[in-house]
Amino acid sequence: MDKRVNKNLVAFQFSFVIDDIEKRFPAGTYTVETEEETILGSSFQAYRHIETILVKRPPKGKPGLSHYWSVDHEALARAIEADSDRFHEFGRSAGSARTTSNKETGSE
Repeated sequence: MDKRVNKNLVAFQFSFVIDDIEKRFPAGTYTVETEEETILGSSFQAYRHIETILVKRPPKGKPGLSHYWSVDHEALARAIEADSDRFHEFGRSAGSARTTSNKETGSE
């Protein structure tokens, strides 16, 4: 079965929480890795969601640890939407917790 991983950068303007994780995450840029596998028996290529990982890496060129959290993709979508709503409440015009890049990495 083929798998694929999509990676997106998400910028949160405000600290946020994700359901089921007892942590308040600071504002900043995070990588969201979504793993999917092909659905067999379909007349067209389709994928099924397997896992969503939220990744916080240290600033480029600075030492530090990367942190990984397995998150519910719907809970993450709610956190992104809440950040966006809060951002717009403050009357700013630029993007909020919006996807800033997307790249797909290999099949297994």
